Order: sequence, then C-alpha cells, then structure tokens
Amino acid sequence: MLLGCSFFSHDDERDMQQEVAVVNSYNISNVVLNEDGEGKEYEYKTQKKIIYKRDLLEYVQNNASTLSSSYAGDAEGLYKYAMRMLITIELVTNEVDALIDCNKVEWGVKQQNDIRRNVYSIMDNTLRTLQNNILSERGQEQITEIGSDSSTASTTYPVKPDVTDDADDEIEETEPEVWAPDKVSYPGVSGDSDKRSLEREAMTRFIALIKSRVKDDFRLDKPARKWLKDKINAEIKAIDKLIDTQGIEAVYPKLGEYSYPMNESTSEFGYIMYYLSGENLERSQKITAMQTYLTDSVTVQYDEVEKSYNTTLNDQRSKYEADISAYDSAMSGGNTTVLYHANNNYFYVKHILLPFSDDQKAALTEFKNRPEIKNLHEDEQKEKIELFREQLVESIKCYPHVDGEDDLNHLMTVDEVMAHVRSVMTPLAGNVQRANDAFTDLIYLYNTDPGAFDNDTGYVVKYQVEEDEARTYMEEFEDAAREMRKTLEVGQVYAKPVITDYGVHIMYLSSVVQKGAVGLNDVTSPNGSQTYYDLLEAPIKSDRENKSYTNWSNNVFTYNYKKHSKTYTDNFKNLWED
Repeated sequence: MLLGCSFFSHDDERDMQQEVAVVNSYNISNVVLNEDGEGKEYEYKTQKKIIYKRDLLEYVQNNASTLSSSYAGDAEGLYKYAMRMLITIELVTNEVDALIDCNKVEWGVKQQNDIRRNVYSIMDNTLRTLQNNILSERGQEQITEIGSDSSTASTTYPVKPDVTDDADDEIEETEPEVWAPDKVSYPGVSGDSDKRSLEREAMTRFIALIKSRVKDDFRLDKPARKWLKDKINAEIKAIDKLIDTQGIEAVYPKLGEYSYPMNESTSEFGYIMYYLSGENLERSQKITAMQTYLTDSVTVQYDEVEKSYNTTLNDQRSKYEADISAYDSAMSGGNTTVLYHANNNYFYVKHILLPFSDDQKAALTEFKNRPEIKNLHEDEQKEKIELFREQLVESIKCYPHVDGEDDLNHLMTVDEVMAHVRSVMTPLAGNVQRANDAFTDLIYLYNTDPGAFDNDTGYVVKYQVEEDEARTYMEEFEDAAREMRKTLEVGQVYAKPVITDYGVHIMYLSSVVQKGAVGLNDVTSPNGSQTYYDLLEAPIKSDRENKSYTNWSNNVFTYNYKKHSKTYTDNFKNLWED
C-alpha cells in the first residue's frame, strides 16, 4: 500500500500548496570491493524533496480503503501515518538510487519495462472508466472489461507453470527489448464502428484529462521543476500534432515513450506519463529492490536446518506417541510440517472435478426440498437423491482447458473425459513418478476445483475414523477415498467417477503416509522437488531476512529520518480537526 496511482484525485485549493514536510539533501556513501578485494568508495548526493499538502491528500485518497480499515475513527493517526510513509518513500528511494549509482542494485530496461507495463495498466483502467462514463451519459449498458495485453490478463483456470532449464535462464539474463503493448490493445483500431468510436472518444477525454491534470498542478510551477514542465509541455505539443496528422488512434502507443525517460540526461521524451504515474510506480519498485538487496545476502547453514529438524522431530515423536489426538490435529490442520508420523492412518488423494452447472445444482436443491423426498426414510431418501444426481451427470458439459480457458469447440461428456483419463493413466501403473506427473497434467486439462491446482500432495484423508467422528469432505468423496486406500496401489485412478452435490470427481491415490520419521532430504510429495529441508529452511531464512531489514531500519533509516527530514504538522492538522 506504499504507493497509489490515480489520474483523478487532485485539489486545486491554495491550501494544498502548503509544505507539510521536507527531506533535505544529504550524502550517502557506499563501498564496492573490486576483484582484488580492495574497496572503492562511492559518494551519492541526494536531492532535496518537498512534500506538499496535496501530496499527502493524494496519498490518503489513493490508499483510502487500507488506511480506513487500519485507522477507523482515528483521522489524526491516519494522516500522521500517511505523512511518515511519504517521508519513508523518499528516504528509501534515496538509498536505492545510491546503490544503483555504484552498481550494487541492477536497474535497466527490465525494470523500466515493468514500470511501463504498469503505466499502461493504469491507463487502461482509466480508459475503461471514461468509456463507462460515456455509455452512462448515453443511457447505454456499461462494459465490465476491455481488451488487454494477453501477457497480463487473468484466466478462468490456472495454467500449469513452465519448467525452465538452464538455457532459458541464460536467455532471461540478456538485456530485453523495450516493451510495448500489443497492437490488438490499441483503442480505436479494432472491432465494429461503435466500439472504435467509443474508444476514440474515451482517448480524447483521456488526453484532455492529462492536460488538465498538468495545468492544475502547482508543483510544476516551482523553480526547481521548470525544466520538467518544459519537457511535459513539449510532449503535449507533440501529442496535439500527432492527433492532427495521424488521428487520436496514434496516441496510445506513443504514450509509452512518455512513461519513462530511458536516459534522463539526453531523452527528449519520457516525462508526462512518468510524472503522472510512472514515478510513483518506480518508487514502489525501488522499495522492493531495497528489501531484496537487504535480504539477498542472508544465508542459512545446513547444520542450522539439521538442528531444527532434529529438535522438531524429537518433539513431535514424544508428543504424538503420547497423544494421538495431537498428531491428528497436526495432519488435519495443514499448518504444521509433520516430520514424525505416529501411524499410517493418513493418505492423500488428488481429483478432477467436473461440476454440475448452476441450473443443475438448483434442480438438485429443488429435488431435495420436495415434500415427497424430505418425508422419506433416510436410506430411501439417499437412494432417490443418488439416482437423481446420476441422471444429472448425463447432461454435464465438459470442456478441455486451453491456455486456462474452456475450449468450447470440443464439448465432451463425463464418460469421454473418464475414458481419456483411463487411457493416459492405465499404462503408467507401477510408475508413481510418471503417474503423478500425468495426473497433474490432466488436472490442468479438465479440473475446475481451485484447490486441486498447484497442489503437489493432494487432499489429506484419514483412513480409519471413529463412528461419531466429523467428516472433512462430502460423504461420497470420503467413502470412495477410503475404498481407494483399501483396494488400490499408489498411482492408480479410482475405477468409476464419484458423484457428490458438486458434480463428478475423478479420483487418484497420490500417496500413503508411512509410520515413522521422514528424512530431512526427502521430497514432500511424489512428483515435487520441494524437500523437508526446504520447508524447515524457509522460516529460519525469513526470520533472518526480517531481522536484516529491521537492523537497517533501526540504524540507517531511523538516523536519516531524524537527521534529514522535518514535518510541519501545523500545516496539515486541519485535515483531521475540521
């Protein structure tokens, strides 16, 4: 929540021109060691930064939801916190700029491309708002989304992550090209005439909004920013000329050149969009870079993880053997890294859900609520409901997923999906590794249950339960799972689809817990690469990273905050007193 971006939030009152804080110029020293181990000192001089009341108000407006939830009923606390955050942003940005200056932090085209993508995302959101404003004025139905760059658009279902090799890593390390949006996303150039007209009008209003935003901004009239205002005015003239010669459609791709100055000392363009949103995005990215820089050097030794393993294992062995309910709680809770299994009463199941449609679910609910069904004996009622669900299954429409979306050109029945699953899995019986990999592929191809994606282990199920023990899953799912545990080998698919109120489940026995201790270097799932070492190392490293950042904050940052910044509370206290 450090930074928000908006084209709409501004206030032209003279009161907004008051200075509420200042971060004075100061020097930052960094020592860089060469190959011989000799140190070279780099001295970086920061620029003086003035924070105006308008900056404070914009920050609060752009982060209103988060701030309001944290400071409900405490306006004074809210504004004072926001003031501290604005000063923090300037101080941390200074530190990163100094690290970039001595090449301790990388900053190049890749980082600038990230900023440019986010600038376009803000532009697209603003254009969407403007289009809906136009439609509202016309009394027409508003739109919920506009075409966007496919590289950033979300999909209905997750797409299986690509496994990159060393060659791919080497390619990624090369300097990328300057990013530009796909031509299909340019407003006003595709679709029917109504769509193009709407997008052109929205872009016209967007340009007018930019001009108004710049014109009303007193900060650009300050002597220190005259050079920037000259640059922005030159870009506005270039935009007007572009509209006159090539039309409003040509503006959208051109704005990318105005979103980040590739070389601030020589660049002719790159200022207007950078000033309006790119600069805030850059600061946010630099704050992340600072956190990464402070934590990259954090390491954890093998013997430290081994010590944690032995301590945890011994504690769990004593605890779980003395109290089996503690073991059951750890297995069912999912938040404990279990290193010792008191029994072999747990196993893991993966599944593919082929769901009932909303209409089918409504029909099932209506059937259950019929008086003639509700008044039946429990066993007979259950039999009737099972029969009705089986009939619904016949009309379930299934589609394979392509790039995270249903392939509507390939309608399939449940039987056809089940047949395909069997054809893939049957030849892999006895090869658990390959079977797990194959079933994971099938999950991404057909499944609709969000919890089944990116789930290496699957769902944990208890094999033998007490008669009155509460169920974790639906009755049919648990019964089928326990039947699998009893009759199948790990790596096999249940013979028939399992029907619940959600739809059809194609179930797979992923693994069975073995009594005793797991090894430190054992993998946590049959087809995963994560080991128990990785799981135990993570909290140790995270704690150490937090301490590294805290130490820097308590020393360097706190010193700079007290030494080089000053807050003028009297100039903004009316924000909570009025």
